[in-house]
This record gives sequence, C-alpha cells and structure tokens, in this order.
Amino acid sequence: MLPEPLPVHPSHRHLQAAFYVARLLKPDGELRHALDRSYRSLATGALHDHRSLAEGERLLSRAGLLATQRHLIVPSDDLLAMARLPVDTFVEALLFKILTDQREVWLAQMATTDEVRWELVPYDIATTLASTFEDVRERDALLLAAARKVDHQVLQEFGDEGEQAVLEACRTHLRSAGMQHMLADVAQVSLIDDTLGYDIASPDAAGQRHRLEVKATSAPSGWVEFFISRNEATVAERDPRWSLVVTRRERDPTITEPVMQVAGWLTHSDFAQALPADPPLGRGQLRGRWASCRITISAQCLRPGLPLRKPNEPGSTGAT
Repeated sequence: MLPEPLPVHPSHRHLQAAFYVARLLKPDGELRHALDRSYRSLATGALHDHRSLAEGERLLSRAGLLATQRHLIVPSDDLLAMARLPVDTFVEALLFKILTDQREVWLAQMATTDEVRWELVPYDIATTLASTFEDVRERDALLLAAARKVDHQVLQEFGDEGEQAVLEACRTHLRSAGMQHMLADVAQVSLIDDTLGYDIASPDAAGQRHRLEVKATSAPSGWVEFFISRNEATVAERDPRWSLVVTRRERDPTITEPVMQVAGWLTHSDFAQALPADPPLGRGQLRGRWASCRITISAQCLRPGLPLRKPNEPGSTGAT
C-alpha cells in the first residue's frame, strides 16, 4: 500500500519526527533496510511510531535535505548541521526553511509591514505555529523573518533581470542616436564589484557618462519599493552623475510572460527624505548607524525613461 501523501504544510508532529530521523543518519548515508529497522526500534518516548518516522523522512526528502543513492539514504550537509540542534530549535529551523522555500503568496504579502495579518495565514500553518511556540510573539517573529527572507530572495532574482533590462535600454538609446560605436562603453560594473554604489556605467548620446544603480520592484501598481544600502545612498548624495533606475515586470501583449522593463528613474533628492537618520552622538552609550533601508515611494515620483541625454538636449544628470 502506498503511503498517504503529506499535507502541503507540515504539522508539528511531522517536524518533530524529522528530527529523530535526522539523528539516525550517518554522514555517508544509511541503508534503506537498516533505516526502516531503526524506525521500529527507536525510543521516542511513545511520541512516534515507525509510520510517523517514515513521514518525517518524506518531509526531509521533500525539503531537499535527503537524497536517495541506490539503497542509501544520504543527508545533505545542511541536515547534518541541523541534526546537532536541540529538538525544539531543529523544529523551528526546519519550519523556517520549508516556509521560505515554498515562497507562498500569503507570506510575501507580509514583507512590507511589521505586523502579521493572521487572516492570511493558512489554518494548518497557524496550528503548527501554535504547537511550536507558546508565545504568539514568537510566532509573529518567525513569520515576519520568513516573509522578509522571501521578499529578499525575490528582489535578488529580479536584480540581475533588471540590470539586463537597463543595459539593453542604454544600448537602444545609443543605437537610436546613431552611436553604435559607443555600445562597448555600456558596462555592467556590478559583475566586477557590487560595492561601488552603482551597477551600470553608460554614456549617453551627448557624450556624458552616467552611473546607474538599478532597482527592480515588485510593489503593487502605483508604488515603487526597493532596498538601498548606506553606501549607495552616500554615493548618490555626492555623485552628480548617479541616478537610480527602477525596473518592473510589465505585461507585453505579444508575449505570454511579463517582461522586465524600465519604469523610470530617481535622483537622490527624490527619496532623500525617506532615508533614516543616525541618532546624534552624545546621548550616553546608546549609538546606532543604519546600514540598509527599504524605500517606498509613489510611482508618480518616477522620471520617465532613462537619465540619458540625446545630442543637443538640455542636461539631465543625477544632480537635477
């Protein structure tokens, strides 16, 4: 008889069973028949029987933490590290991994707030959290951390796609002005060093070089959201040729999938008021410096196109 399929979201019991399975596995793997035999003899204080442990194994496999190599069940390096954790910490870590790997829409919707909207949380996940954490504040903390990780993962994936869209837009600008000989000067410097404070260096058709920081946004229509580092903000404030170019996936009637396109651009002055301020010095021993922040700004603030000039066009640098 085939085992019943696991639910989409794991229960606390499944997560705990996975812990006992992880503790059984050797770094180089365990034979299938030996592992099955261990499930029937393992002492878990009557918490789990062999069927429950088999479900825990399937959960680990579905989470990508186990691999089957012929007759061997082999743990990943991550699972070997997790297996050294206490059971309660293991359960929390595995639940966090599963939530962030699945990247469900309801979780992503929480990334922009500091409050958990429990009406969005599936009932089975809420039940698992209640079984895992006695304090609702601990449940909130895990969900918000998972939501921000998912949001960061999405933005990272968007990042390179956004840079490619801006590279092509810069080249199109030069081609349209008959400046094909300058195409080689459009450079994706983020591939060499991503701490310069900008991603792309590009000339415009008027011969001026621009430094472009690219931010891809997945915010709802009418809004733009992006993370900016302190270094990027510092470069933006001091460099008159710096601009922030926003890209967004837009529907193209000729293509099934949305296409990353340039949505517009901003100067430092457009978002400077939204940047956090460090607390002043001289207030006892409590000090802090911001390193990164999330900016939310109306899409109406975007300047159209790219900050690149055509020949004989009035200047439009990041200092304007």
